[in-house]
Amino acid sequence: MKKRIDIRSLLEPPDTGLTPEKKDADGGRPIQWVERGWYLVMDFEHSSSDKFEQAVEAAKTNPYFTELADERGVSLFRTIYFKEDFPKFEALYALVGGWKNTKLYLKGDETRREVFIIWYDCYRRYWGHRKALNADDFCGASRVNKYPDFIGCYERNIHLRWRDPLYMHYQQSSRLWYTFGRRRDNVFVIDKAAMTAFLAKVNEDFIHCPCYGHDRLDRVIRRLPDELRPDTMKEWQFREDYLKLSARGVMMINYDIALSVLPEICPANEKAYHKFMDKILKNTF
Repeated sequence: MKKRIDIRSLLEPPDTGLTPEKKDADGGRPIQWVERGWYLVMDFEHSSSDKFEQAVEAAKTNPYFTELADERGVSLFRTIYFKEDFPKFEALYALVGGWKNTKLYLKGDETRREVFIIWYDCYRRYWGHRKALNADDFCGASRVNKYPDFIGCYERNIHLRWRDPLYMHYQQSSRLWYTFGRRRDNVFVIDKAAMTAFLAKVNEDFIHCPCYGHDRLDRVIRRLPDELRPDTMKEWQFREDYLKLSARGVMMINYDIALSVLPEICPANEKAYHKFMDKILKNTF
């Protein structure tokens, strides 16, 4: 059975948003559960390793370090990492991560090491060079566009930035956002529920990463249009019209093959697409 820990006793309760009716055991300061966002707790015990003293000294640099005793009377050394200081986790984990009695808790729930290491290896690949993180650091954040390049994980995502729709069909774990939905007469209806389900499926082992995006994914999906109408939205064309314009002598294209791999609806061109996306995702973050 997975263990769960409560970090409220280790953190200073906030001064706002408290309900007067809820008092602590002494009838003093009101308390209540507060959503603290992403955090990871690591516990380790006394070890015969020659790195133990070094590990304790490293743990003491964590602002939430505490030494506890479990139900066996065994001392536990606990550190807590929120997203902004998670890059500092690596130094201590390198010392104690391989010890038998080291335990990890993600937002209070114990997580198995083999599950943790899947997303942590991915995190280190893309974010391991960072010395600090902030709220705007998430996979897909763009340095060029006003909106993310994609939502999801670096290797499993839904593309938002421009991609030539004729050459995206080979991607198995990444899709263009406007490929979710279906055509109904002269309207393409976007399936936002399918987007959410796709991301949950392909990123099942990675959603616990602090840089995954989490609430930002939902925010982007909500801002995307519910439907695309090429008759009134000149930035869009159904695939047969797009293909006619795309095959204007640049290269020979097998029409039937191209038609089979193209999304049902496509941006008219790159410039129009950027303008459209800037407009609908303006002030999203």
